Amino acid sequence: MSKMEKWSPGQLQQIEPYDFEKLLAQLFRKMGYAVEETQYSHDRGIDLIIRIVHFGLSHSWIVQAKRYTDPVGVKAVREYSSLRYRDRVDGVIIVATSSFTRQAQDEAAEHNVKLIDVNLLVEMLNHYLPEENRGLCTKEATENGDVRNHESFTIMRRGEELLAEEPVSLGKDKMVMVITSKNIFFKKESGLISRKENIEQRIEMKDMAGVHADQQGLFLIAGQKRLKVYPLSAKRKDRILELLESLRPEYVRGEHLLKSARKNSTMTILTNKRLAQIGIDNGEMEDIPLSKIISVEADGGFFKKDSIIVFESSNGVEKHFFEVDNALEWKAVIEQKVRVG
Repeated sequence: MSKMEKWSPGQLQQIEPYDFEKLLAQLFRKMGYAVEETQYSHDRGIDLIIRIVHFGLSHSWIVQAKRYTDPVGVKAVREYSSLRYRDRVDGVIIVATSSFTRQAQDEAAEHNVKLIDVNLLVEMLNHYLPEENRGLCTKEATENGDVRNHESFTIMRRGEELLAEEPVSLGKDKMVMVITSKNIFFKKESGLISRKENIEQRIEMKDMAGVHADQQGLFLIAGQKRLKVYPLSAKRKDRILELLESLRPEYVRGEHLLKSARKNSTMTILTNKRLAQIGIDNGEMEDIPLSKIISVEADGGFFKKDSIIVFESSNGVEKHFFEVDNALEWKAVIEQKVRVG
């Protein structure tokens, strides 16, 4: 077994507050408690409720998570100690990523409030969840969601619903595609999304432009300033396509796909904002905003491949060639969108 990096106080202080709650839920479950994770909009100030039953004797505790860097003071302890009486539980546990002031410790002792400071928490995590420590997936991820060089620490967010998991090939890599109501994840490990997953790619649903489907597979198109094509092959291609189509209202309000055509490793894409040609393998992109298109011509015939010739107004007039399936149809759609714009 490779050397496992231990949990540290500094690491815990980097976790987002909601992620910290999820970690505590996992910890208490490992310790043998039944854990109720309260709903965000109805939590009444409570993060977790934990229960344990032995031979008919039941004990329940409210757990309050404080992802702090400064010491937790007496005011917080006094506030949460009253929850014991309001919710009729045996006691309150406050877990912090920092320390507690002396006054807070004295207040806790008077009201049966148990305090777990960061040092004790680190010991508990290293004992019960040593293998869960895989580092944090931080904001260093790229615009396209590539976290290949980061150990993952990813969970679903509030209001995010898991819809499906499907085995796929992403390019040449075997993956599991996890579709939620807010994200598309590509991971190498099996199981539901949890803090332990090794996420290789993530696409936020709001950044999805659309999907191109042909006999070779599915090609997800997503991005913000730059679009990227994600080539997929899957046994249940129709199921994935159906799910993504059902989620279309989630992203159609932004940049969305109008037409697409693939010729070998090149994808031509028309959205409500741009006409682009993208190299599927190398990511090279030629991008023309619709606002700069001044005219379009269709070219093709019996002995020629269909293509469109696009004239762009940018430091003079530039001419671009795009190979497509039906040049006349592409010409009509582009002209309609340019007039609308």
